[in-house]
Amino acid sequence: MDAYAQWLKGAIVRGSYIGLFAESRNEVIAGAGMLLLQWGPTRGDSNPMRARIVNVWTRPDWRRNGIATDLVQNLLAQAEMIGIRTIGLASTPASEALYRSLGFESYLAEMVRRRR
Repeated sequence: MDAYAQWLKGAIVRGSYIGLFAESRNEVIAGAGMLLLQWGPTRGDSNPMRARIVNVWTRPDWRRNGIATDLVQNLLAQAEMIGIRTIGLASTPASEALYRSLGFESYLAEMVRRRR
């Protein structure tokens, strides 16, 4: 099993990953996930939890039918039910309009350091 699949299995068991799928005729046609993160309170958000939307995809022949939108809206509703107010994601140019329609906005203050 590859490293991501192994990690994902553990995250699901720990309850730190919520994954949703859409099916048609017993076939998975789309999916979306949300990672729950212990972030710590900040000046703008006293809740120590944050979330990150990940693994959003739709089979090409099912795109532009609102399926990904429905899955992400479901994840956002789940985040709201548990009090998470800050949710991040990475978007591609093709998905930017979808996320903007759901209230996401560009956030340019982030930097990354990777050690190899």
